[in-house]
Amino acid sequence: VMEGSTEKAKAGRFIGGVLAGIVVAAIGLGGPSVGAAEGAATLATYINKAGAQRMLSQRIVLAYCKIGLGVMPDQARRELDSAVTLYGRQLAELKSYAPTSDIREALAMVERVWGPFRTIAESPVTRDGARRLWNLDEDLLYASHKVVRLLQDLSQQESARLVNVSGRQRMLSQRMAKLYMLQEWGFRSLTLEGDMAAARNEFAGALRALQEAPENTDQIREELEKVALQWTWFDSALNFVGEDPYRLVVADSSQSILDGMDRVTSMYERLFQPR
Repeated sequence: VMEGSTEKAKAGRFIGGVLAGIVVAAIGLGGPSVGAAEGAATLATYINKAGAQRMLSQRIVLAYCKIGLGVMPDQARRELDSAVTLYGRQLAELKSYAPTSDIREALAMVERVWGPFRTIAESPVTRDGARRLWNLDEDLLYASHKVVRLLQDLSQQESARLVNVSGRQRMLSQRMAKLYMLQEWGFRSLTLEGDMAAARNEFAGALRALQEAPENTDQIREELEKVALQWTWFDSALNFVGEDPYRLVVADSSQSILDGMDRVTSMYERLFQPR
């Protein structure tokens, strides 16, 4: 039995509050662009990239748990290795781009957490390793999210907020699946249960908000509708903890939602591109 630490609980509540606030701010707020169109396009690309780091922080723990539980272990191993490699590469790219001292400081904080996190992720899979990753992943998510927020603050374009919120949905898809697999591996805590409930509520609310965004193209609306159908199935499957067949359902549906939201995020990113 594992209880989340007080600091972990505080981090989870902070992240939930910040992300919920982003959903409110993300839709229906306009504003003048900052810099040239090319600069805005570059910024959108790095907001997308930094947002993907949030997702990878959760995906790494999810893949680790899938290996430990024997849920498509060969595929999960490839997912884990790929996610660790991609996180490291994108961290280096973000450091090279970092346009302000605040962003450079935030990335330094990411690096401090990423080092020990990566060491555990690359070590042999054990239940204790899953526990230690879970203890660290909130810190990595918090640090990664701060980078996204600082990048978004550089732009007043609505598309930047849409890239952020849409990218956040990728993270939530992996976060919910991760929390489910931790429960399947026997971890229990009030923090875990609260995080799951919050993630489900936040995903549903953000999906509705994105579907109502006036900037949506027909292609974006179509992709969001597909995600909404997958979400209905995924949300239902999350209720069946302790029933082995649903592990595959959760793994498959979370991947489908991730893929769909990744496509949507790229579409929002292209709204920045110079016409």
